[in-house]
Amino acid sequence: MIKRILDFVNILIFVWMSMLVGLWVINWVIIPWKLPEPFSGGLTNVVQVAVSTILVLLWLYLWKRIATTKFWNAMSENK
Repeated sequence: MIKRILDFVNILIFVWMSMLVGLWVINWVIIPWKLPEPFSGGLTNVVQVAVSTILVLLWLYLWKRIATTKFWNAMSENK
């Protein structure tokens, strides 16, 4: 029982820490980033949104992967 609680806490810590790091990267790296002058403007905004979307999808994928792995490990221990 304690192992399941620790697994859950580990998932929560990973999710919150990676979310905070991801928001920091978006705020301090991606938002100030600008393309060179001929491409600035709308294209810069599209690239910023695309990179941010890729980061969010990677975060969701990792979260799902970790949660699924922990779930199936817990199920196999009950047999």
